[in-house]
Amino acid sequence: MKKILIAAAVMTLMCSTAAYAQSVDLNGDVSSGKTVEVTGLEDGYYDLTVTCVNDAESVDADTYVYGVSEDYTMASTVLPKSEDGVTVTVRGIGVTDGKCEIGVVADGASTITFSDADLSQSTACTFITGGDMTEVNYIEDLGGVYKDEDGNEVDVFEYLASKGVNMARIRLSNTTGKGTGDGTYYLPEGYQDEEDCLDLAKRAKDAGMQIQFTFNYSDYWSNGERQIIPSDWVQQIKDELGYDIQDSTFLNSMSSTVKAEIQEKLGDIMYEYTYDIMTKLKEQDTVPEYVSLGNEINGGILFPFANTFDATMDKDNFELIYSNIESDDITCEKDWAGLASILNRGYDAVKAVSPDTQVVIHLANGSKDSIFTWFFDAYKSAGGKFDVIGASYYPAWSENPVETCVSFCNTISARYDKDILIMETGYNWNETKKNGYAGQLTENADGYDEKYPFTPEGHMGFMADLINGMKSVDDGRCIGILYWDPCMIHVEDPSNKNESLSGWAIREKDDKPDGNVVENTTLFDFDGVAIPTVNVFANSKNSTYIGTGDTEGGDTGDTEGGDTGDTEGGDTGDTEGGDTGDTDEPVVEYISGEYNEENGQISVLVTSTLQEDKNVNLYVAAYDENNVLVNVKIDSKTVAAQGSGEFITDVPEGDSYRVFLWNGGNMQPITLN
Repeated sequence: MKKILIAAAVMTLMCSTAAYAQSVDLNGDVSSGKTVEVTGLEDGYYDLTVTCVNDAESVDADTYVYGVSEDYTMASTVLPKSEDGVTVTVRGIGVTDGKCEIGVVADGASTITFSDADLSQSTACTFITGGDMTEVNYIEDLGGVYKDEDGNEVDVFEYLASKGVNMARIRLSNTTGKGTGDGTYYLPEGYQDEEDCLDLAKRAKDAGMQIQFTFNYSDYWSNGERQIIPSDWVQQIKDELGYDIQDSTFLNSMSSTVKAEIQEKLGDIMYEYTYDIMTKLKEQDTVPEYVSLGNEINGGILFPFANTFDATMDKDNFELIYSNIESDDITCEKDWAGLASILNRGYDAVKAVSPDTQVVIHLANGSKDSIFTWFFDAYKSAGGKFDVIGASYYPAWSENPVETCVSFCNTISARYDKDILIMETGYNWNETKKNGYAGQLTENADGYDEKYPFTPEGHMGFMADLINGMKSVDDGRCIGILYWDPCMIHVEDPSNKNESLSGWAIREKDDKPDGNVVENTTLFDFDGVAIPTVNVFANSKNSTYIGTGDTEGGDTGDTEGGDTGDTEGGDTGDTEGGDTGDTDEPVVEYISGEYNEENGQISVLVTSTLQEDKNVNLYVAAYDENNVLVNVKIDSKTVAAQGSGEFITDVPEGDSYRVFLWNGGNMQPITLN
C-alpha cells in the first residue's frame, strides 16, 4: 500500500501583493512518500513545481505529487521517468483557511529525489485530460464491449469520466454512408453524422464530461491533404447557383468572379449549418465548451476554394497530389482571404449560439514551430478569427519528444497570445494490431523506443510524461490534451480469427471494413479491458471545491466527472464557489444519508423535481487520522424526471468522511446518520 509520511515541520510563509512564490520543504529522497503542511497562505490557487529524478524502470501511475486542502479535492500529477531531472508541475491547488498539504505518494519501489520545490500563486485550473469518443456507438453496435481493469463490463463514458477523462471530443461529418467518401472508401452510414453526434454529446454530458465538438465540414475523413466538400453542399450550390463544383473542367476554367460567388455561398452554407447544429446542441443542454472549425486544416478547407498553398487535386478522389498529375486534375490556388472569410462565418455562427464557446483552429504537426507560424501569420493577416490554437502531436509522425512539444507550446502561445489545446495525441501499447500487422503509428521520437517501448508500461510512461509536460507550459497556456483514439477498440470477427469488425473506413468495392488501424493505441486492450494508462488520467487530478462557503473566485468547475461551467443552456450555473443556498428552481437534492459500519457502505436517497432525467454525482471524501484528505470516490447515477433514486457505494479507505451531492448546479453537503 502507498504510504504518505507526515513531516513534523510546519512552514510559515510570507505573502506579498505581487505573485507569491516560496520554496517548499519537499526536497531530498521522497522514494517512500513525504507530506509537508504549508501555512500562512492567502486563500486562492497555487501551482507547485519541483525538479524530479525518478529512476523507475517503468512509470507507476500510483506514484504522484499532489496538493490538497480541507475544502478542495486533490490536484495531482503522476511522476514521469527521468534520470537527469524533469520539472513536475501541479496546477491550480485550491487553498482555504490559509493552509494546504503538499506531498508525494510513493512506495519505495524506485529512487525518487526532489529538489527546487516551489509554490506560487496562480489561478483555478481545469486541465483537460480528454479523448475522442466519436466511435463509441459504432463499436458498441458491432458488439464491442468495454471493461474495467478487472474485466467488468462498463458504460465507457461513465467509466472514463470516473478515471479523470473530463472532455469528450466528438467529430461531426455531414453525410456518411456508401457513395459519400472518396470513391474508394466511405464512413459507415448512421455514424459520425448529426443524429449520432447529438447522441454522443448527450452521453458525454450525462457522464459529466465537457465537450470538444469538431465540424469536419466533409462527409469523409478530412486532413491536410483531403478536404472534400460535403455532397449536400455540392448539390445546394448546383441547385441555387447552377455550378457543378465537382466537375474538373468547370473548376479549372471558372473566373475569379465566379469563384468569389461560390466562396460567398459556401460561407453562407457554413454559417447556416454550424448555427443549426449548435442550436440543436444547445436545445439538449450539450453546448460544447470548445468547437473546432475543420480537422487538421494545414492545407485549408473545402478544396479548391480555400487552400493555403498552390496545389493540384486529383479529379477523382479529390485529394491533393504531388506526382503523376494529369492535365484535367484540379488546380487549387492559394487563397488565404478565401479561407479566412469562409471560416469566419463558422466562427460567427458558433458565437451567435454560444458566445462563451471557444473556437479552435486545428493543425497537424504539433511540435513544429515553423508550420504553425507560417499558417497563423498568414491567417491572422487575412483577418481569420479564432480563440484557441489546436495541435495534433504524435511522436510517431513529428518524431519529436515531449520536451520539444513543450518548447513549441511556449513559442506559439507567446507569439499569438492564445492557449494551446493538444487536439490529438496517441501512442502504441502494442507493437502491432491483434493480427500481427502494423497499425498507423510505426515510427517514434528519437530515444523513445528504449524509453517508452510499445508496451502497456511504455504507453503509460509516455502519457505521464506528456500530461506533465503540457502542465508545465509557461503561464498555463496549454489547457490540455485529447487522446486519439481511446475507444475504437478491436471487435473480434467470429469468422476471421484476430481480425476486427471495426474499421477506419468501409470499402466501396465490397462494403467491408478496411481494418482498425488504431486498435493497438486505444485505452482498452484487444479484449476490451482497460489498460493501466487509465490510472495516469485518474491521478492527473484537478482541484475541486467541496466546501460550503464562498471561495473568492468560484468553483473551478471540474468535478472529476461533474458538469463544468456555464454552457449557455446547460444546467451548470456558477454557484459562486459552491454556495448551496435555497433555490426555487427545479433540482435534484438528497433526502437522507446513512453510513453502515458493518459493510462499509454509504447509502444516499435523492429526489428530483426536474421534468427530465438528470445525471448526478455523489462524492465521498476520505480523510486520515490527521484530517488530511487522502482519497475521493465518485459515483454517478441518472435520476428519473420527477423521481427518486438511491446511491449505494463502498467508502474509500480513510478514518473519516465527508459526502457531497453534485447536481450540476451546486455541491450539497450530506449529513450521514
